[in-house]
Amino acid sequence: MAAFTRNFEASSVMRVEPRTRALPRGDLEAIFGVLVVVHGYLLAGELPPDLVRRLVGRLTDRGPLPQGASAGELNALLADLAQRMHWAMAEDYGDYPEPMPRRTIYHLDVAVEAVDACVAALAALGGEVSIQPTEDGTHPDRRRIVAEFPDLPPDPSHHARVAQLSSLAKRCGGHYLGFGA
Repeated sequence: MAAFTRNFEASSVMRVEPRTRALPRGDLEAIFGVLVVVHGYLLAGELPPDLVRRLVGRLTDRGPLPQGASAGELNALLADLAQRMHWAMAEDYGDYPEPMPRRTIYHLDVAVEAVDACVAALAALGGEVSIQPTEDGTHPDRRRIVAEFPDLPPDPSHHARVAQLSSLAKRCGGHYLGFGA
């Protein structure tokens, strides 16, 4: 009976989060500003590599990044944290923001006659692909192709993907438009 009681007590202990305190709005805005600036410089590839390594190390040892995380994973985490800070500062922002998808959405503009070949090439590369008309409808001979890949900026795989998609778009009579939502 003693073993059962000990096991029951050990398994029934609930982990309680430490109490948190609200920060003044000015502090929240300052922290949010720092996150946005660091995120922007990281995305632009303008943070010193040593600082990126130190941030990844800090957020791996004492935070949410997995062991061996890349600059792209750091970038995605900073975007998540900025969204959460924005949520914390807003009174009517809705539910707590979920993590952003760890995928990048790339946009290409191609000639209508090359759409099938371009879509097939993107699918062969492992992308999730969709086709959209041009936004303003003024170019019926063009289509926007949207492809999602697991590459995260500013990782080298993302830069390689941009070069790959730029070349593909050119072969399909179009051009690479960029990445984002």
